[in-house]
Amino acid sequence: MNRCESTLALVDFEQVEQDGYSSGYESTPSDSESSTSTQKPQSNRLIPISYNRDPVKIKEKMSYRNTQALTEQLKVISSIPELCDVTFEVGSEKVKVHGVKAILGTRSRVLYNLILKKQKEAEFQSKADKKDKKKKTSVISDKVTIVVKKYEQEDFRKIIQFIHSGSVDINSSCVAGLLCGALQFGLDDLERACWDFVNHSVKSGTISKIVQSAKRYSHHKTGQQLLEKIFSLTEQSVDL
Repeated sequence: MNRCESTLALVDFEQVEQDGYSSGYESTPSDSESSTSTQKPQSNRLIPISYNRDPVKIKEKMSYRNTQALTEQLKVISSIPELCDVTFEVGSEKVKVHGVKAILGTRSRVLYNLILKKQKEAEFQSKADKKDKKKKTSVISDKVTIVVKKYEQEDFRKIIQFIHSGSVDINSSCVAGLLCGALQFGLDDLERACWDFVNHSVKSGTISKIVQSAKRYSHHKTGQQLLEKIFSLTEQSVDL
């Protein structure tokens, strides 16, 4: 649901002068001091005050947030290679998953260091090619390519999607991969969400589906810890 918050300060202009401010107008002096008794009272007549006086000081602020629309738009980024400057080649088939350096580096310190390392390697290779006259000088590109071997394509795509948009759908088939990615790339909020899903699965009796997912990531230390955690939680639920 879209969220719109307003903290607009509403001011009762009839009460402004009581707070030491002026409404911008002031009444004329009493007519009894400047005119005869036959003249009509002019006390209700309003005239502009001097321009040298400060205007009414009113604090106005309106905060508007539409995070749902932003999230949906950021999800689209990874599906448009032309907008991305990082390409991950995932798995043995080297399936391409795209991302934006600025977002990846801001959201994950690990990815920031990895991207920086790849950029330096590209610069070093370019300088080496310049020294070797036999080789054609390679043009340094702003784009970075990173090989990813230990993740399944769909799981890694979801990790990158979460980093960009802060939103991801967790299910029993991907929770292990997401949890491994959360630990490796320092995504604390995603890690908490994955553990919440695991705990919920234990209570609902669907933990067996997660076991298959965890086994696929047994080569990750986190995958092994997940399997141990599942068995521990399962035993506790049986005892209860």
